[in-house]
Amino acid sequence: MNKYLILVVALLLVINTNAQTLIATTNSPNATANHNQRKIVRNLDDDVFIVFVDTINGENIIKGVIFDRATAQWSNPTFITYGNNPTLSVNHIYTSTINLVYETNDSISKIKHMSSNNFINWFSNHIISDTTLPCKHPISDIDANGFLNVFWIQENNSLNESVVYANIYNESILSRQVITTKTEIKDIAIANHLQYFTNDLFFAIQFNQDSLVFLKTTDNMLTYDSVYKTIGSEPGMTYNSTYSSGSESILRMQYLNINSRLIEIALYPPYNTFNSYQLSTDSVYNICVDNIAPAIGYSYLFMHNGNLYHGFSYAVGFSNTIILDTISGNITNPSIAYKRFNFEFVDFIWMEDNGNGYNIYHKRDEKHIWLGITDNEEEKGFSIEGYPNPFTKKINISVKVKTPNDSPIIKIYNSKSQLIKILKPESSLDGNYSYIWHAIDENNNKISEGIYVIMCTVGNKETARKIVLY
Repeated sequence: MNKYLILVVALLLVINTNAQTLIATTNSPNATANHNQRKIVRNLDDDVFIVFVDTINGENIIKGVIFDRATAQWSNPTFITYGNNPTLSVNHIYTSTINLVYETNDSISKIKHMSSNNFINWFSNHIISDTTLPCKHPISDIDANGFLNVFWIQENNSLNESVVYANIYNESILSRQVITTKTEIKDIAIANHLQYFTNDLFFAIQFNQDSLVFLKTTDNMLTYDSVYKTIGSEPGMTYNSTYSSGSESILRMQYLNINSRLIEIALYPPYNTFNSYQLSTDSVYNICVDNIAPAIGYSYLFMHNGNLYHGFSYAVGFSNTIILDTISGNITNPSIAYKRFNFEFVDFIWMEDNGNGYNIYHKRDEKHIWLGITDNEEEKGFSIEGYPNPFTKKINISVKVKTPNDSPIIKIYNSKSQLIKILKPESSLDGNYSYIWHAIDENNNKISEGIYVIMCTVGNKETARKIVLY
């Protein structure tokens, strides 16, 4: 890409990122409800696709709206089908097929699947659940082979419910099975690999009495094993690895404990080694996670006292996270994009009561703070500054630490989460460290133009800053 184009794009993104946009109105108070039902996805071109519920003549309908990245325009909301509780998933890397799974309005509700290549023309829908038992709350994701993995809750009778799994390819149901049956099932979550490197599937089930279990399968549910058990609610997951392979995978899990504190768990291969950390000190609700960039961190949403927060967690074991955005108002039902993987930005939606119905808003936030000549995060025990940014040949970085014995570690990653360079200080004096990066990798090779992230670690604190080479 031309270096001037990169600079212009970077500056435009800074200007436009923080705008929130009214994209639709609805009469349904649950238009974007259920935090693990992904209402928003992105395709290869970074177009954004959103589904939500509206009502017409007292009946639930599903509508869709599209953001075209090339024209920077939102479409008008359009009718897709009759139904409720829609969830989207985007197909594997070779196509941009959008899959819609939803719950019908029938007296005995069913789970249906339909797909589209353009979000306008849809292939005929087909039932994937048992037609004799009420089914609800579908969730779905897609693996490396393009298989659609779907879970839902089946109401067997007044005494118990089941979690049911189906594996779908194109329009064909390859398998369907009951996973577990309990007195009550409150929630389910799902995560396939963000960059489609593996077919590993992680899922979570919350039972009655707040019992919560996270599980894994590598063979499309022929076998599955528990990887973590706890007491909690509102499970969420994000699963990814370094760009080059699936060998350095990491699973991040979130849930609320019995005090509604937000807990983070990190699992590493072979998924019997984990760390945990409490992200919130206050009671929160409506949590959902975005995609993880291994070794850097991931975005998540949560609500507290009616406000919506966009947080970023660097890593379990580092005792600080950062709140990147706060949205105030009469907010309900946030939903966050999980795929496709986006290193720089998080896309999310939420609802607000307008007095006569509900407004649905979209926002795109940056995941990383720009490196500049000031740093407002000195409360974490150190500050990092740098200039020029964007830069062409070299960038100057300075770190000031409050405790002189705490030496900073500076690592630079590319947009594929690959480690490019570990910097050594040019000078250090009384807790002030100076670095220069000449846009080279560990082998002293010149790197290409683009966006990079500087990770600064001091003791058990960590922060990330975005830079642009053009």
